[in-house]
Amino acid sequence: MLARLHPVLGWLHCQPQDSRRLLDRQLTLRDKALEADPSFSGMPASFVEETWVNWLPKAVAQPFYRDQLTAHVAELERQITNLSREIELQSGGLLDQRDAAVDLRQRLRHLLTTREP
Repeated sequence: MLARLHPVLGWLHCQPQDSRRLLDRQLTLRDKALEADPSFSGMPASFVEETWVNWLPKAVAQPFYRDQLTAHVAELERQITNLSREIELQSGGLLDQRDAAVDLRQRLRHLLTTREP
């Protein structure tokens, strides 16, 4: 059986035995949510919370999951660096435009105040 993606952490591949347990737990919590609200759809919030509070802290002890988390953290660091660079480029250009507008405004105000009729 192939490793499937975690239903909440879509970037994390799960061992086959974990996939089965996770699906069973997700369906159990979905059924509980449907009992409370027959129109419920989507991912049960309790399953998301259980993933972060219970399952992931235990799974990270296993090399299979720890390696994936380490790789994902590195990818997130690259994304953050790229986004920061892009924000700096965008905001830097906007700051230059703002400064040019402020300068032009000051020059025009100066002309208006010194050349009054």
